[in-house]
Amino acid sequence: MASWFDGPLVGLDFETTGTDPLHDVPVQVALVWCDGRGGGRTASWLVDPGCDVPDGAVAIHGISGELARAEGWPLDLTAVRVRRELEKAAREAVPIVAMNASFDVTIAAALFARAGLPPMDWDLVIDPLVIDRYVDPERPGKRRLDALCEHYGIALNRAHDAGVDAAAAVALAREIGRRWPEAGRLDPGHLTELQRTWHRSWAESFDEYCRSEGRPPLDPDDYLWPVRCSTDVALAVGA
Repeated sequence: MASWFDGPLVGLDFETTGTDPLHDVPVQVALVWCDGRGGGRTASWLVDPGCDVPDGAVAIHGISGELARAEGWPLDLTAVRVRRELEKAAREAVPIVAMNASFDVTIAAALFARAGLPPMDWDLVIDPLVIDRYVDPERPGKRRLDALCEHYGIALNRAHDAGVDAAAAVALAREIGRRWPEAGRLDPGHLTELQRTWHRSWAESFDEYCRSEGRPPLDPDDYLWPVRCSTDVALAVGA
């Protein structure tokens, strides 16, 4: 049987109005389908967030509120379109790849909840960040997408474009799977469950570090992966 990293994968990435995945919303989304043989397709579009885009967010991804309002899909139609793509992946047992999935998957879950769509199970998720932290915990340095791509030899051009970042996350996941058999040899469903445990272990360790340095402890939601909250996404993010 072929390993998951040689088969079809779907990269998911959002550019957003901010860094709070429960309350910030998308301004761009991409789903990059990669068949494992060099083929695939990309679905990428701008989103009208229905609010102003803060200057800090614009400085990162370059998508102004004016551009998003002029060219973006409404949030409710975006929710339906993303949901349709992810349901197709689930039917075909294709894993979703999301770098720092607790952000992007939570953005998706909150988007669905606001639109009144039922929650997804998220049974097949591959997160290069979580896996890398587990397999190589002592390596110094940052573990953002750009840093991991540099470490693993993955090209990353025009970072903070959702399509570029999603494609890079897929390439990164494949390379990590090839390089680290403790992740690459696993069934993706089993790997998804293990990543929940790996992420929680990392969060516990990081929380201890924060407390030892006199920094604020982690929020309880920081222990959860790939969705940072439950109960129908905190009752449609009234949280």
